[in-house]
Amino acid sequence: WLAHHQQVKKKFPNGWDPPRKLSRPAMDQVRELHHMDPTTASVAVLADRFRVSPDAIRRILRSKWQPSRE
Repeated sequence: WLAHHQQVKKKFPNGWDPPRKLSRPAMDQVRELHHMDPTTASVAVLADRFRVSPDAIRRILRSKWQPSRE
């Protein structure tokens, strides 16, 4: 784990900052499409459709964060 953490720190010294970012509604749509049919809406298909990296799609699907309602 520590070796991987150090590699990520070396590769992204300022943290994760992708060049293309999806809006909150687009992220919700990614989650909904994948939840409805994971085989048709695979990570690769969603990445191609939303024009972001597969890693970005994986991070969106794995994330549980929601903005506060304030």
